[in-house]
Amino acid sequence: MCFRYSLLLLVFSFLPGLAADRIENFALIDHEGKSHEADYYLKLPEVKGLVIFIQGNGCPLVRKRVPELNRLSGIYQKRGVLFCMLNANRQDEREEIRKEADAFGIKMPILKDEAQVVAAALGVERTAEVFLLNRQRRIVYRGAIDDRLGYESEKPAAERHFLKDAIESLLAGRAIEPDKTDAPGCKVTFPKFAAPLTYTKDIAPILAERCVTCHTKGGLGPFAMSNYRKVSGWSDMIAEVVMTRRMPPWHADPEVGEFANDCGLSPEEARLLVAWVAEGSLRGEGEDPLENLKVEVPDWHLGQPDHIIELPEQKVPAEGVIDYRYVTLDNPFDHDVWLTACEVNPGNSRVLHHVIVTSHANGDRRNTQWITGYAPGTQGQKYPAGSSVHLKKGHQLRFQLHYTVSGRPETDRTQLGLHVSKIPTAKIFRTAVVMHRRFEIPAGDRDYRQEKTLPIRKDVTLYAINPHMHFRGKFMNFEAESPDGRKEMLLSVPDYNFNWQRTYLLKNPVKLPAGSTIRIRNAWDNSAANRHNPDPTKAVRWGEQSFDEMFFATLGYIENE
Repeated sequence: MCFRYSLLLLVFSFLPGLAADRIENFALIDHEGKSHEADYYLKLPEVKGLVIFIQGNGCPLVRKRVPELNRLSGIYQKRGVLFCMLNANRQDEREEIRKEADAFGIKMPILKDEAQVVAAALGVERTAEVFLLNRQRRIVYRGAIDDRLGYESEKPAAERHFLKDAIESLLAGRAIEPDKTDAPGCKVTFPKFAAPLTYTKDIAPILAERCVTCHTKGGLGPFAMSNYRKVSGWSDMIAEVVMTRRMPPWHADPEVGEFANDCGLSPEEARLLVAWVAEGSLRGEGEDPLENLKVEVPDWHLGQPDHIIELPEQKVPAEGVIDYRYVTLDNPFDHDVWLTACEVNPGNSRVLHHVIVTSHANGDRRNTQWITGYAPGTQGQKYPAGSSVHLKKGHQLRFQLHYTVSGRPETDRTQLGLHVSKIPTAKIFRTAVVMHRRFEIPAGDRDYRQEKTLPIRKDVTLYAINPHMHFRGKFMNFEAESPDGRKEMLLSVPDYNFNWQRTYLLKNPVKLPAGSTIRIRNAWDNSAANRHNPDPTKAVRWGEQSFDEMFFATLGYIENE
């Protein structure tokens, strides 16, 4: 219980202590790596309010509050008031928070506010303060839990129970008195900005590095970040999508693994963007850094292919559900070739949802080889240096095409670009496909979990991981266990988003000895609380359409010599 990663902070200053009486929806990852969002919980019919306690490792006034908070949580969560903690200390890492939680028996999620934006929105100055939010995200009480603790002072028992009284009043629909008290705690350190943040000095460099690649004319982004006028006009929306982690579209847990294609914002970058918007989106002096920035949108992200295969034109109706389409084409080569890279060039990204390309012997699909795939956010697949995918003479190429409607009739002419080595490479790049078909997700289930294992029978080096579910997908993670029992989390996607199908490229490929196991865990949310859910009244099984579900993953690897 509690939230995904960050917060929408649009109408009040980033400086601590200047919070409004209502905060916008926010999302955070907790100390156990679980993703949570405020509105997900506050819109559940049984939930009446949310308690947020400001936690910090090592603070005596925080540690002494844990037993009482656990007691209150045990009482009031049954009555619809949820409890969580929030850690905004820059010095506290998640593993340290996890150890603190274990040592002091904390029985609620501790949300890690790495960018400090939730804390800034609340007006946090010290730990050990508690906030009570109603269903509309209004702060109806803030202050101390009770009057038992002070600075270097402590009563045997509390005489006034501020939080308990506030919760009882909230549940009874009464006015809360008092609605604010002083809460002794340890100071939280926030960044000090020596001068107002400006677009030219602070923000444009971040946008140029992280955003303009897609947000350019002809790019994937819905508008071009071409100058200050455009950016400032979209600034509130930029803050919203950044602080709810909708943009940039990167969904891996930042504390699990490192990835070569990581396009996420750092906490410092997120902090600056949100603070700039909160301060009024000032332009600053000098030339506009984005106005003359030329960004080319290439036809082929991996460069001009050696060979291009054009698929037959596909017609897509204006509405309705479209079954998967399959196109089989003969191999264009009259000899064996070794593919060093492949790229699908979508002809019409408005309707083309994904493409999977495989090969098989002519007329015989019993032994199918994965070639490559496409989904929104992919920019081709380049195989590791010295390796390739072996496409044999006489094998056919099979294309699985998934289309969605746009509201008007459309056509699509997608291409496949092949980069070819005419001589065999030293190593062959392979893709393992993991599927789990036997499940039934009950109607209304918010957290239906499954698990599948992949045995490693030869020594391999793992390079890439791609998780795949549909609209009810909640999370998926991948853990390797070596023959001696050592475990390593390879990838965790705590807030899965069906709209962006990422392949995560390991920055440091992982060697897995024979006898290892990769354990894949997931969960689906088939409840009405999942705003993406097509039909929460229906039990769901495996199926190819987006309103069905999948447990599907691919892992790219090379066998070690």
